[in-house]
Amino acid sequence: MRGTAAGWGVVALAAVALAGGCAPAAQKAPPRQITQDVQGALGPERLRELYATPAFVVRDVRDGRRAAVQDTGLAADAEIDDSNLLVFVEGAGDAVPGFRWTAGLLAESPHGFPSDPDRLLIVVVHWSQSALAVAEHLNRPAQLKGAAVLNHMLEVHRRRHPGTAAGRVVAGGAGGHVSLIAFSAGTRVTELAFRGEVAEGESTYPDALACVEDIVFLGSSMWCRDGTPFEMIRGRFLNFINVRDTHFGDRAAYAAPAGKSPRVVEWLEQGMLVRRPHYGASVTGFVDLPTLTSVAQFDAIDAALRAGAAPLRDAFRRVNVPVPRSLVAYSLFGDAAPDDDFDDYLNLAPNHYILVGRGAGGSIDVPSFKQYRASAQEFVQEFVAAAALRGRLDRFDLKTLPQGANPLRVPLPVPWAIFGSGQKTPAPEEPKEPPESEPQAKPDPTPPGGPPDKPPDKP
Repeated sequence: MRGTAAGWGVVALAAVALAGGCAPAAQKAPPRQITQDVQGALGPERLRELYATPAFVVRDVRDGRRAAVQDTGLAADAEIDDSNLLVFVEGAGDAVPGFRWTAGLLAESPHGFPSDPDRLLIVVVHWSQSALAVAEHLNRPAQLKGAAVLNHMLEVHRRRHPGTAAGRVVAGGAGGHVSLIAFSAGTRVTELAFRGEVAEGESTYPDALACVEDIVFLGSSMWCRDGTPFEMIRGRFLNFINVRDTHFGDRAAYAAPAGKSPRVVEWLEQGMLVRRPHYGASVTGFVDLPTLTSVAQFDAIDAALRAGAAPLRDAFRRVNVPVPRSLVAYSLFGDAAPDDDFDDYLNLAPNHYILVGRGAGGSIDVPSFKQYRASAQEFVQEFVAAAALRGRLDRFDLKTLPQGANPLRVPLPVPWAIFGSGQKTPAPEEPKEPPESEPQAKPDPTPPGGPPDKPPDKP
């Protein structure tokens, strides 16, 4: 009964959003055709115009530490280095302040591109026409325009920095790097761009797509059996899977599939009968891709590639990677929210937005967020940044665990989070290895959380 009631909650939410708030705002002007010379110095205003972005964040090194500098904090005559570019494709209904927060975490990350890691520019593809998540999930015209903006950005960077080949600077070229991070319905925008599907009248630049090094999907709103057309990129495509991602109760694949119409019949047949059907790529992973679950696997693949085992490059060019199982958001009541039933009605999705370092509803100022702010920040800076800038992960565990605020550890209708201290809880230290003389137990081949669920035969 719970699943059925929650299912009708999504129906009602979608109906309200589509009926009352789907009249999108005025269409943003499309990016102009790249006919002018894109070379030359970049100031803040020229950068916004050239890259068709409303906001950006720059990495700056201060006293030996990396800091984030917002575009609003730069002087009008400041010169910006865009050679190392990271493009963030926003989610449905997302806003610029949310991007600024996430990009700030990425800029402060210890990770960087192999060449000049202290240099980094982060821009946003802002394609949503309203703040209504459901409406924007179904707003395919806006997504097609977003795909054109993304392709436009990549072509501008390719023309400005034409000297990079397979990650190495070639003679006579300026060099440069570019990677992508796509969040929520932004995953569909990215997929459309790589398929060459853009808004009518927009230009496509296929050569620019091949310049991308790594692509990261967070909270993917695509179906787990959708294709991932990223074979041509230089590095790796990494899709983070999160079994606790409860965006619309894991039923986004039916209620509001990004860029497609609701699949009502299939939803009524089976999607409402199970609380967590695991049909989305955010909770299941793409079923046609391998899943890497340890640092040792990345090390082995990289070592084989250095030894000349070229087939491994294609076999593991596109992979799923799980988020730490301890990365769980807490509700306003101070309790762990692994299922978050209320998300079906309110679309707060704490376990969805935690992937981009934000709290419930994508906000950073809700009282409950302080319970898991440290964990969310660590995930973005250590996991997401490493995947986007290095094409791999160096760890699969969180050093800081989310901390609940409920002192009695029982569900009570009291917003304990507003009284919580929000202090960090260090993760327990791993036990030391026994002396060599003692026999060691063989490692359990089963990935954390048990074997992966068998994907359904029919969506």
